[in-house]
Amino acid sequence: MDSVSLLGSAFWLGVGAVFTFLVPIVLLVVLLVRRMVSSKPLALGFAAFGVSQLVLRIPLLSVLSLWQPYVDWATAHMWLQLLLVGGLSAGLFEETARLGGACLLNRKGFTYKDVISFGLGHGLCEVILLVGLSQISSMATTLAIAFAPEMMQQALGAQFDLVISQLAAVSPLTILLSLVERLGAVSLHVFNTVLVFRAVRQRQPLFYLAALAVHTAGNFLVVAVNLTVGAVPAEGLMLLIGAACLAGTLAGRKAFAQ
Repeated sequence: MDSVSLLGSAFWLGVGAVFTFLVPIVLLVVLLVRRMVSSKPLALGFAAFGVSQLVLRIPLLSVLSLWQPYVDWATAHMWLQLLLVGGLSAGLFEETARLGGACLLNRKGFTYKDVISFGLGHGLCEVILLVGLSQISSMATTLAIAFAPEMMQQALGAQFDLVISQLAAVSPLTILLSLVERLGAVSLHVFNTVLVFRAVRQRQPLFYLAALAVHTAGNFLVVAVNLTVGAVPAEGLMLLIGAACLAGTLAGRKAFAQ
């Protein structure tokens, strides 16, 4: 992969970073300044994602991936692993964190604005910390390889060719698909927040279970379509899920009217 191609990949990674790191931060600042979101629920939403995924689930999965019996099981039962680990475990950790946040806010009562604020905090935390920072890191690596290939080859060692192949796959389409996925994912996060907060407000555990089912099914179906059909149909499905979740979020407003 020549330096011109590497610079092209770095450019598109930079474009992706603008929309997954800079734009969400600016959006949150504008929403806070205009008082369109509430600061405390927003911060709790950030904390809910950070604790459930970055502190608990992802490190636990990293440790689990080093346990050979689990690796053998996951290899032999790919679809079950995808459903239980990729889907259900994400739902359990994140929806339970949402439940904890809802219970904390419910001590003084919460409004629909608070619910949306929490959901945006949860969803945009994922965008900024997992996607945005990842694209910034990939862009920095790409530029380093373009301008100091020998040094980076020594630093990356056996991983150098793998990194090059991954960078070669970066294109306007891959960046566009990642942005579509994030839009759908944020919409899903906000909708699930509505469901979990309804579970607390109305004391109906079925809403929590519904959020868990939506999270599990969404994760599983999108990845399954990606593996079997391709990225474009998978992100198209994610966009449809996001649109349905947006409609559900708007329809759920009346549950918090009182």
